[in-house]
Amino acid sequence: MATTLSPPFIFNTPKSPPTISRPLMPLPYSYNRIKKPSLHVTNNTLNIPTSTAPFQQTDFASRFAPDKPRKGADIIVEALERQGVTTVFAYPGGASIEIHQSLTRSDIRSILPRHEQGGIFAAEGYARSSGTPGVCLVSSGPGVTNIMTGLMDAYSDSIPILAITGQVSQKLLGTDAFQETPVVEVTRYMTKHNYLVLDVDDIPRIIKEAFFLATSGRPGPVLIDIPVDVQLELAVPNWNQPCKLPSCISSLPKEPDELALRQTLKLIVESKNPVLCVGGGCLNSSEELRKFVGLTGIPVTCTTMGLGLFPCTDELCLRMVGMFGTVYANYAVNECDLLLAAGVRFNERMTSKLEDFATRAKIVHIDIDSNEIGKVKLPDVSICADAKLVFNRMNMILESKGVGFMFDFSAWREELHEQKKKYPFSYKTFGEEIPPQYAIQILNELTDDEETIISTGVGQHQMWAIQFYMYKRARQLLTSSGFGSMGFGLPAAMGAAVANPGAIVVDIDGDGSFIMNLQELAAIKAENIPVKILLINNQYLGMNVEYEDRYFEANRANSFLGDPLRKSEIFPDMLKFAEACGIPAARVTKKKDVRAAIQLMLETPGPYLLDVMVSYQEHVVPMIPYDKSFKDTILEDDGRALH
Repeated sequence: MATTLSPPFIFNTPKSPPTISRPLMPLPYSYNRIKKPSLHVTNNTLNIPTSTAPFQQTDFASRFAPDKPRKGADIIVEALERQGVTTVFAYPGGASIEIHQSLTRSDIRSILPRHEQGGIFAAEGYARSSGTPGVCLVSSGPGVTNIMTGLMDAYSDSIPILAITGQVSQKLLGTDAFQETPVVEVTRYMTKHNYLVLDVDDIPRIIKEAFFLATSGRPGPVLIDIPVDVQLELAVPNWNQPCKLPSCISSLPKEPDELALRQTLKLIVESKNPVLCVGGGCLNSSEELRKFVGLTGIPVTCTTMGLGLFPCTDELCLRMVGMFGTVYANYAVNECDLLLAAGVRFNERMTSKLEDFATRAKIVHIDIDSNEIGKVKLPDVSICADAKLVFNRMNMILESKGVGFMFDFSAWREELHEQKKKYPFSYKTFGEEIPPQYAIQILNELTDDEETIISTGVGQHQMWAIQFYMYKRARQLLTSSGFGSMGFGLPAAMGAAVANPGAIVVDIDGDGSFIMNLQELAAIKAENIPVKILLINNQYLGMNVEYEDRYFEANRANSFLGDPLRKSEIFPDMLKFAEACGIPAARVTKKKDVRAAIQLMLETPGPYLLDVMVSYQEHVVPMIPYDKSFKDTILEDDGRALH
């Protein structure tokens, strides 16, 4: 008999063990590693409804007559066009040059990054900021190996990427030919799915499958490796081939379980101190999430990937939880009696010492990927479904019962408000020295809107960008979260600016991270991509310095980025890199000049670099040290005081 809700929430739900899907060991030599694609399969044949593939062109006008043979390379490009692709980040080489030639006859914008890693990070920035797949194209051998960091980065953060790679001719496969790489084997565990195309007739089907797999279920990168002879072969494409994905049948995502939803609502009713924690799995659920919070009044915290899903300016927002999160977010998780975790992975940067994390709470884990549920933290209730559907269904139940008055968490919210007042983010000022946090704070004041997009590299500046910029919407912050890839910020900003013409896109970067892909200055200038770069320059690898100060008595071990013979000089001179690429740039060294300098950066048309010189002794606080607990939070700390 179906369980029904009636005011004041009388739940007649039978007690049953939670539905837990534990991670499965991958099969040895598995060709495909697929995370929960949503499929409609009959006899191992997938027919994708148009409604599930909004990027697919249904009224496409081909440049070729229907029965005219054309090269495989032309079929590849037309297949991309039919999927609605408008931009490709493409670096040419001998094994992919045929595809580049075909792109010259297409309306697709082909952007030349100055390094393959820059290309895939740009594709990530495109995808992260727009929610649609980013596409990159590289050649074989070193071209492929140069995108592997980007593949793993996209895999870690569940970003939909299509990477197309050129490969040596089939007759040379396995012969250690020039620039041959066993792409399928080496990318197996950093892609959601990968292909080696051996038949030109398979190209239309494979590219259609690839886009569907990249975006369905838990998104991720898909790679297609295409030998040169397949690119050259003539064929008449069949655009109506059904997709064949038999390995996906057993991993279909399901509708939210009604019993689990009602168990969750029952726990909310019984709770006194609930907290909602949202992550990257909710990126497409912001509207439903905000409505749910409006109906229940539950305070919200988030992971790095979840920043902006709920506005940082809202009084119910506790901002980021975890190692570098707010004291009050970590306090809330430590003291809550119910933790609703949606689209999060419970990784160690979120939980710190796992056995001390949310020990007072019952946990509800909502995730589209069953492998994540129970993998790290065993929940009391698990809901394996799309978070968007889960929040939408719970909202419908709540609205049908008119239950707004039933929830009173005012005492809990007041307790958290006191924590906010007691432990705000703060920093110290030393004379005319520029606090890095201050520069980001000023940027936030001057771009106080939802349209500005922020990217970051990885390091201290990344944490300050998280702490001192107030994100108001999903996809406003683009940062390498799970994999922590230095060099991400500039190319990601390039991709975001291409995907969002007219938006202000600012790369908040550190000198160590920025220099890893600074060659992309040439790309943004050549393509006139209006990326602004706020460079937090301390001449050191700041996070390493922080650890050296804290744990190694300030013994420096390859953390200084300047010239060891001229330590008092700024080295390298970032302004000269910008000048070499024809990009306007300026340097600011005093706090009083920061606001005007940032204002000038924002008002200058096109790309711009602002070099902000800061102290290397600044530390990121608050911080929960690795494998420690909330009670071990470091509130005040910097290299000046320690050494």
